[in-house]
Amino acid sequence: MKAKLSLIAAAALLAGCAQMPPAPSINSNGAIKWANGVTEEMHISASGSTLTFAAPQSLFNPGGITIFSRIDSARNGNCEHYYSEQAVKTRMQICDNGEVTLIVEGQVINVGALARYMY
Repeated sequence: MKAKLSLIAAAALLAGCAQMPPAPSINSNGAIKWANGVTEEMHISASGSTLTFAAPQSLFNPGGITIFSRIDSARNGNCEHYYSEQAVKTRMQICDNGEVTLIVEGQVINVGALARYMY
């Protein structure tokens, strides 16, 4: 019994020493401020055809990037439509006035405002 407890304690100590990989770094040139107060920085490609987000790092998510690609045939008035390359049913609509809508499986999940940094 003592051996099992010692083994569990040693495993817990080793797990505590494990380091998370560094979060990806992107050269942000824009951000979305969501209605819930969260701001997500992103890189907008020169052509505006892709939006790249750095995924936040957590214990269960080692981090990575999320890329949204523009759907060229889906422009609706003054709004551009994008889809997530990792989750095709996740869409984003960005309008000329800066309004952003995040849609997952046809349901609006979040709304926000786009800010593009000027250097």
